[in-house]
Amino acid sequence: MARRSRAVRSSGRPLLAAVGFVLVAGVLSAGPVSAHTFTKADGNDSPGRLDLRSVSVSHTSTGVVHKFTTYNSWTARSLGTDSFFIIQIDKDHRDEADRYRYERCAFIYYTNRLRGSLTNCHTRFIQFLPVSKVSGTVAKITIPKGQTGNVYWWVGATIWVGPAPCGGRGCVDFAPNNFPDILHDMVPPLVDMTADPLRVWADSTTPDFTFPFSVSDAHSGIQSWSVQGREVGSVSWTTVASGTGAGAKSPDIAGAEGTRFDYRVVANDKQGNQSIDTRRVYIPRDDDSLGPEGVFSVAPTSVPDTGAFGGSYSQMAATDAFTYTWTPGADCLFELIGPGSGTWDVTVTPAVGSATTIDDSLFTDAQRQTLYSNNDCGATSYVVTVNSGTFGLDAVLG
Repeated sequence: MARRSRAVRSSGRPLLAAVGFVLVAGVLSAGPVSAHTFTKADGNDSPGRLDLRSVSVSHTSTGVVHKFTTYNSWTARSLGTDSFFIIQIDKDHRDEADRYRYERCAFIYYTNRLRGSLTNCHTRFIQFLPVSKVSGTVAKITIPKGQTGNVYWWVGATIWVGPAPCGGRGCVDFAPNNFPDILHDMVPPLVDMTADPLRVWADSTTPDFTFPFSVSDAHSGIQSWSVQGREVGSVSWTTVASGTGAGAKSPDIAGAEGTRFDYRVVANDKQGNQSIDTRRVYIPRDDDSLGPEGVFSVAPTSVPDTGAFGGSYSQMAATDAFTYTWTPGADCLFELIGPGSGTWDVTVTPAVGSATTIDDSLFTDAQRQTLYSNNDCGATSYVVTVNSGTFGLDAVLG
């Protein structure tokens, strides 16, 4: 681990305060002054009055707030013209040996009163910054996010010039004392998940299913993730799966027939940023558990089939009819599921809208296909009439 010296870093780079502070003083002489938190503790390791106990960072919607806490109390006036606090900001995370790795330097100093200023760490003054002295040992400075970016690395430092042994170049304290600098990550993690609804019957013959997604974070890393579910129209979320770390995930989730749920992935990175993405999941009612909503004009033939939803499907003959009556809720999607095999021709007539005729030529011979779909909330009933052949009804989403 590379170590910072008191006035010169191990990379050979001197503390940037020297150039920056001269620049700030020059600007001042020209005229009058027109959500997560991270704390890094530091030892009692400098003889100066500005020996750092800790440095902290937090952020608001528009700015980042850096806080210095010292072991000893100090007054704004005691800083004089030579003592000050500095935050050095590395926006692109260059190599530690790069002498120009820091692009922004924020200062707390005294000129008639406690002030804050931002420079490019070299010869350019950028703007004044708001500062506050919270107590005898605590000071804060706020930097606009536009000057830091949403990801940056930083180090806090102080220079105290006073009686020996802090005369001459003064006593310098870094926090942290050693490289690497401190990461401040304000970019939320990435949740990668298709937005298309998950129709459970497409991959499963039961109400249980896997819920695929991936989570990643380019900077601080993934701390945790969870999958939460709620019935469509409900308010409260319930956690059904959780874990840690980045990568592709496919938790198994126990479902129930005839339900419509929203499932969301909540991902948190190691600096408290959060992302949420939601996907709807449809689970149909099996053909043998349609309840009073589903009525066959003639009792169908139950055909065992391991590839069917629930292990079987209902086979209807020519002229047979099936009526499904329901009260749509917040989600009005109605779908018929069955095999595409065989020779058949049926007409589906909704209570509202036009009738639709479908036949086996429109589908492959695969099992558990969506044969008909309608999203009209006014359609409170559907009549399925077999015109010819034998039609297999496997499940209904309704």
